[in-house]
Amino acid sequence: MSDEGPVFEAREEDGLFAALRQAQALIVRYPVAAQALFAAAVAEGRAYSATPEGTALRERLKGSELIRRGRVVWEVGTLNVLEEEPTTILPSKVMDALARAATVPDLEPMLTRLFGVHPGDDGT
Repeated sequence: MSDEGPVFEAREEDGLFAALRQAQALIVRYPVAAQALFAAAVAEGRAYSATPEGTALRERLKGSELIRRGRVVWEVGTLNVLEEEPTTILPSKVMDALARAATVPDLEPMLTRLFGVHPGDDGT
């Protein structure tokens, strides 16, 4: 499989940055759902990889620059917090971040900047 294909120049106004930021926000806001979705996708990918078609595709994609770059986008875009382990409910990196955030002296301004809400807001 060739890495040749369309090349896109990402500009902020294209919405790409907004889409990646939104994906990050969803992972932070809904870490349990994000983890479950990721674990299901990993399981599905591994099951497909075990088929003859999946094995052939994996071999064609080995060493692909596009796949390498896609992985970088995935890891940065997801904050690299999701875990492949199917029994993980809440990624440990999310718990680590929550624990670290609790020690921030200016917690309220940080949360407002991050989520656009004030602590204690009920969303109504």
